[in-house]
Amino acid sequence: MAPSLTPEQSRSMALTERITAGISIVGILFIILTYMFSSSFSKPINRLVFYASWGNLGLCIVALISIDGPDAGEDSALCQFQGFMAQLFLGVDAYWAFCMAINIYLVFFRSYNTKQLRGLDHKYFVTCYGFSLIPAITYLFIKTKERGKIYGGAVLWCWVSTEWSFLRIAVLYIFMWIAVLIAIVIYIMAGRYVWRKRDALDGFLNPFNEDPFAKNVVMTTSVTITSQERKPSLPSYEVREIDQCHADHTYDAYSVNVELGQQRPEMPSRPSRPAVFHIPSVTRAVALSEENVDSFLYARVAFLFFVALLITWVPSSVNRAYALAHPEHINFGLNFTSAVVFSCQGFLNCLVYMATSQSACRKLWAEVMRRDHRLPTSRKESFTAYAMRREGEGHGKQGLDSDATSMTNLTAR
Repeated sequence: MAPSLTPEQSRSMALTERITAGISIVGILFIILTYMFSSSFSKPINRLVFYASWGNLGLCIVALISIDGPDAGEDSALCQFQGFMAQLFLGVDAYWAFCMAINIYLVFFRSYNTKQLRGLDHKYFVTCYGFSLIPAITYLFIKTKERGKIYGGAVLWCWVSTEWSFLRIAVLYIFMWIAVLIAIVIYIMAGRYVWRKRDALDGFLNPFNEDPFAKNVVMTTSVTITSQERKPSLPSYEVREIDQCHADHTYDAYSVNVELGQQRPEMPSRPSRPAVFHIPSVTRAVALSEENVDSFLYARVAFLFFVALLITWVPSSVNRAYALAHPEHINFGLNFTSAVVFSCQGFLNCLVYMATSQSACRKLWAEVMRRDHRLPTSRKESFTAYAMRREGEGHGKQGLDSDATSMTNLTAR
């Protein structure tokens, strides 16, 4: 008999999963809506995060179903649907991190720009989702007498059942960790590259610095300026002798032409500085003149996305290794941690998205607050106009009543 959790443990895990999944859904919807409808967010460095968000949304649906899938039975449509969604979307973040690592390699070592990277997006999209879609569909049609259906109860939700647990390693975890290890190698290579250019790339990995290349690099040079006292100059006069070959025939052969006029004194020329002092003021973007700044920002998003991936996948991998070593026992702490971090993938990716779009977030917030303040003002103005109109009508009616009263009194007389 397969090991199981106590009812209290199952309920606590289900509640935690659903709360964290709800938070992640809010973050995922923020990513999707702002990227689709705001030009401030739809920039190249956010594109792959947007694509990966659809996989996070699928995992959140799995987490919201939670233990209701296993409780419905492995033959139920709900359990089979939950297992299909889990198999389809569990490895997507790892595959996207691998694609981002490939992009980093192309940026740092093959001098790709964002336009060239964009041409690879459709290939990445088909690979990441297509690679998971094939086994996810295939599992729906496999059933044996000894093991039953592939999709069944898997502690947290319906996924590859315990009887088929070797498929979790063979079809998902092994490919996922191969992709992660290749990505780690690429990130180490890129890290060495960043370290060699650390002066120009200062602040590159700071998530709170949206554009580390925007600030000026302060360069200080020591320049010695020499000066000398200048005597006041008097008006000078110029005497020019006309050359014989340019002389006009109307002049005598030995005559001279004297022109009197005030000549503008020439300013003394500034002593030229040695070549070593000819250093222009530069920015970090200029310091990276041979590189594509947008591509470096794009690479930084991939770094942060990879960190978020490790936060979610390391606890799950530890839990899977423990399950292989102790198949007769379930570690509640490891399963609980895996449930929390898996449900938080969308939220963590939203933090990466917001960290690389700080100016766009501030602009969006300012616009929301401006609209929020504008609405009560318009209501107040409408109410004031209505009150003034009613007051005017009241005065008009009072005036008509007064005139009518005066006419009545006059007639009576």
